[in-house]
Amino acid sequence: MILKFKLSKHIILITLSLLLIVSCKKETSKNNNHIKESNLKSLDENIVNVTTNVMDFIIPDTLLSGWTTFRYNNKSTETHFFILEKLPNGVNLETYKNELVPPFKSAFSALIKNDFEAAMKALEQTPKWWYDVKFYGGVGLLSPKSQAETTLFLDPGTYAMECYIRMPDGMPHAFYGMLKEITVTKEKSNAKIPEAQYNIIVSSETGITFQDSLKAGNYQLSVHFKDQKRYETFLGHDVNLVKIENDTLIPILNKWINAGDITSLRSPAPSGLTFLGGVEDLEAGETGFFQVFLDKGHYVLISEIPNALERNMFKAFTVYN
Repeated sequence: MILKFKLSKHIILITLSLLLIVSCKKETSKNNNHIKESNLKSLDENIVNVTTNVMDFIIPDTLLSGWTTFRYNNKSTETHFFILEKLPNGVNLETYKNELVPPFKSAFSALIKNDFEAAMKALEQTPKWWYDVKFYGGVGLLSPKSQAETTLFLDPGTYAMECYIRMPDGMPHAFYGMLKEITVTKEKSNAKIPEAQYNIIVSSETGITFQDSLKAGNYQLSVHFKDQKRYETFLGHDVNLVKIENDTLIPILNKWINAGDITSLRSPAPSGLTFLGGVEDLEAGETGFFQVFLDKGHYVLISEIPNALERNMFKAFTVYN
C-alpha cells in the first residue's frame, strides 16, 4: 500500500508504499463499457479475467510469466484499480499483512486525525523489505460497471495485488479485502507483445506526450515509461485515462487525484469524470499497453502525483467522429 500525506505546513507527505489512491464514484445508470468485445478476442493468448463485485479481486491464484493481458470487470458501485507489487524473495501475503499492514493502518488513522507525530512513529515500524518491492503496473482507475484491459510483462515471483482507493473516511480499500497474493510461474506463455496504434510517453522531465486528437474507434495504446522517479509521495508516476464532460473539471480532477493529500482520492469521485483504465506504475524503460474504445468527446491522460498539471503530467485530447 502506499501512504501519502502532508507534513506540517507545505511539506507534502511521507509515503511508504502501501498504496492509497483513488476514490469512488457512485454507480451511474449507464454501463461504461469502453471495450469492444469483438476486438477483445484478438488478444486470445494469456488473457486473465479479473472481477470485482464489491471489495474483492476474483482472479486465478497462479499465472504464467511473460506477456499477460488483464481484462478487468468492475461490477461494483465504486471506482477501483489494481497495481501489482513484486515482493522480495521470502516475502508473501501473510508477511505483508503481518508486518506492513499494521503500521500503515495506525499511520492512516493518525493522519485522518491530523496527528502527524503519531503517524511518523507508526511508520517507523515499516519493514525494510518494503523498499525492495518492484512495481509491475496494473489497470488504471476504472469507474463502476466498466471494463478495462491492460497488458503487462510479468516475471516469475510472488506478487501482491491491491487497490488503495480511499473510502469516504480516508482508509484504503486494501484494508477491506482488496489485497491478494498472485504467484507467477517460471512457465512462460506464448503471448506476444501487443501492437499499438498510438504511443504514450511519460517522463518526469517532459511529462505525458500523446496526440492532440483522434478519430473515434477502438485502440491499443502503449505507455512507455521513459524514466521513473519517486515524488514527494515516495511513489512514481502512472497514466490514467479519464473522459471529462467539460474542461472546467480539469482543476477538480487535478486536486482530487493528488495522492499527496490525505483528504484526496476519496469516494465519491467528482461527477462528470469517467475513468477508463490505463497503466499503473512501471519501472524506468518498461512499457505497458491498454485497449480502449474512444467515442466522441474530451479526454485527459493524467498521472496520480502531486500537482500533475504544474508538472505537465497531464495531456488533454479530443476524439471526433
